[in-house]
Amino acid sequence: MLIEGLAMTLICQTMSSYQLQPFLQDRATHYTVREGLPDEGVHWIAVSGKWVWVATPKGVARADWSAPARWELVAPTPARWLVPDGQGGVYYADEQSVGHLAHDKTHTRKFTMGELGIQIGASRIIGIHPARVGGLWVLTPESLLHWEGTLKAHHPAPTNRQFRWMIEDAQGRLYAYAEGELERHLYRSTPDGWQIVGVKDNRGRYYDDLWFCALSDSKGHLWIGTRPGLLIGDGEGWWLTREGREGGPPYGMVRTLAIAPNGDLWAGTPEGACRQREGRWSYFWGKRWLPNNQVNAIAIDPQNRAWVATNGGVACIESVRLSLREKAEHYEQMIALRHNRNGFVTNCDWDDPNDPDGWKIEASDNDGLWTALYSAAQCFQYATTKDTQARERARKSMRALLDLERLTGIPGFPARSIIRKDETRYYQSRGEWHESPVDPNYIWKGDTSSDELDGHYFIWAVYYDLVADEGEKEAIRGVVRRVTDHLMQNNWRLIDKDGKPTRWAIFNPEAINDDPIWEEERGLNSLSILSHLKVAYHITGDAKYQQAYEELIRKHHYLINAITQKMLPPYEVNHSDDQLAFLCYYPFVMYEQDPDYRRMWLMSLERSWQIERPERSPLFNFIYGALTGKPCDVEASVQTLQEWPLDLRNWECRNSHRADIVLDTRKGRFGEWQSVEIVPYSERCMMRWNGNPYWLDAGDPLGRREEDGTAFLLPYWMGRYHKIILE
Repeated sequence: MLIEGLAMTLICQTMSSYQLQPFLQDRATHYTVREGLPDEGVHWIAVSGKWVWVATPKGVARADWSAPARWELVAPTPARWLVPDGQGGVYYADEQSVGHLAHDKTHTRKFTMGELGIQIGASRIIGIHPARVGGLWVLTPESLLHWEGTLKAHHPAPTNRQFRWMIEDAQGRLYAYAEGELERHLYRSTPDGWQIVGVKDNRGRYYDDLWFCALSDSKGHLWIGTRPGLLIGDGEGWWLTREGREGGPPYGMVRTLAIAPNGDLWAGTPEGACRQREGRWSYFWGKRWLPNNQVNAIAIDPQNRAWVATNGGVACIESVRLSLREKAEHYEQMIALRHNRNGFVTNCDWDDPNDPDGWKIEASDNDGLWTALYSAAQCFQYATTKDTQARERARKSMRALLDLERLTGIPGFPARSIIRKDETRYYQSRGEWHESPVDPNYIWKGDTSSDELDGHYFIWAVYYDLVADEGEKEAIRGVVRRVTDHLMQNNWRLIDKDGKPTRWAIFNPEAINDDPIWEEERGLNSLSILSHLKVAYHITGDAKYQQAYEELIRKHHYLINAITQKMLPPYEVNHSDDQLAFLCYYPFVMYEQDPDYRRMWLMSLERSWQIERPERSPLFNFIYGALTGKPCDVEASVQTLQEWPLDLRNWECRNSHRADIVLDTRKGRFGEWQSVEIVPYSERCMMRWNGNPYWLDAGDPLGRREEDGTAFLLPYWMGRYHKIILE
């Protein structure tokens, strides 16, 4: 029997470690009528002084942006636009009038269009804008007016044109976009009237498309929101288009723009918000980020937080400085609150997603697998930090896992899940449930799969090596012996209560090698049973498990099978199998010291990892690095851990409409649209490492399920334990 802690340490010493640093973690807070907004349809938003102001159909409201617990209705009059007055108050406007609200809520009277100098009977106001010399610009389709208590200047629209928007740049130059029956142009105001600004794109072509808004930065560059993306120019005729995969925002139809003090560029669209930071775009779509995807306006506060006005309320999107350790603690608190069912850790669900306390934990098909991964994360944390609370969490989950086998009354047969009859706060998954003959207070779920066994053998090995005391080692040896003997005595199959094999726990040679039904599982199931036997030999020291391991290799070429365990097209690409394979690689390659066997196992691992590398999975990467001592894409793994959202609800995420991705011509296993390259994990639906990271559109509009955070915790603590990452 091998002592493998030393082997783990020696492998770790062959590769350099990555020192983690605090990073900026995005998070969002939503505000609706429940928090005091007059209306959830928010037309405009502005930051002025200490306040963030909103314009809605039912009035103007404000909140202290530093602590916006509640919104206060300031003026119960409909408003569409807001402009800061430079003193903490705002000008506001609807289509017929302009008013002013001072920072102390003093409300000056409203000015009608006639009082503003707009001819009575003319068209409506279509926007207000700050003026550099004071006051504001009031725009109608026919006129641009400078107003500061009285009318200061009047610029009629070009002949046979109607204004759509205007901008005054940092140098005081006036630009306006106007349309005619057949033409639309950008104009600049000159002493002789409006002059067309010829716009050629970066390919030298005249650029004529729908333009929706503009922004001037402090250096006088114009940023124009267009149908396909952005147009950037100097205002004199030098322009650059940024569209889709050529550096543009993830979605076009840009209707509002904002720049933060730190340089972030924000773009609002009918399909979410986009942010460019340090040259890279991020996409905020769905209720993880926004109460509604129709973005009407964006305002930035002095702390660089984006306040996003939508048709469903306001979102505040901020980037807070966190360490990955702090992020791990966030998930642990979430698990303790609503994901730990007597040691079993998995997702929870809401019947009513608006009832925060109405969650229930699923007694799921894969309680054994998901709980094993959580317990393993705690084992690695304890081995790294000697935190006794981590050891107790690992121990509680291990006891629950041991009960899965104990309560079936079938030696060596672990249940998928168990439920104590007096439990609350759970719901029961479908399938075959039986009363326990060992303890009538429990029921258990059968038809246990190979997925469960992969999880069990993984955690038995990790817990045995890193956490277990002598009593626990004896208990683990017993369950490992019973389960492995059950498989051996039943021709490498898991036999259920009805005396029949379960659907997926099939490892016998005549099925794996000869039955075409099992062709796609041949490599994985060969890998799995060999790994299980290696774990059994390591833990029990019983030579019969090593002998069985050798026999499956010599007589039935299971080792050769395992080299190509990862199936590729034309076979079905099953991402769930990827996680199972890497869980089997971890103890197996760690324990196998024979150079001839290791050569073939490392061939299998190398092939599998190279296929998985584009997914940026920290679990797969850190397992590969721990087992080989080779570079394992640590920076990409850290990027994934940083991108993992704090909000783990399975909110709907949609990406197939994006301009910055390439659709895969092949659909996924379930007919889903896929991208050629993964989108950031903060922009896709929640998943574990058995999911398809190329899946573009998924999730629940109501967010009725919440994942438990183990997908982050396991690779994080495994990486820490193996000193792949340091913090």
